[in-house]
Amino acid sequence: MRPTALLAIVLMSLPLGAKEVKTQIKIKGMTCASCATAVQQALTNIKGVKKAEVILQKNLAEITYDDTQASEKQLREAIQRTGFTAQD
Repeated sequence: MRPTALLAIVLMSLPLGAKEVKTQIKIKGMTCASCATAVQQALTNIKGVKKAEVILQKNLAEITYDDTQASEKQLREAIQRTGFTAQD
């Protein structure tokens, strides 16, 4: 197979319009490192999340995700399911 044909196949397999989105979500209710770890695990389990970091001292989650596979609504719902509040 020619290299140009292979490149075309690879490009065609990529989702159209996919973009990496970075967002921050304030979280209410976390009191310890275990809380932050639970939230971080819930976020990283979402398909399309590339990176999730939860900073307890700032009550903040910083998330990078593929917007064709995940949405901010899904991120907020995952936080809520861990028992904490995703603030606006």
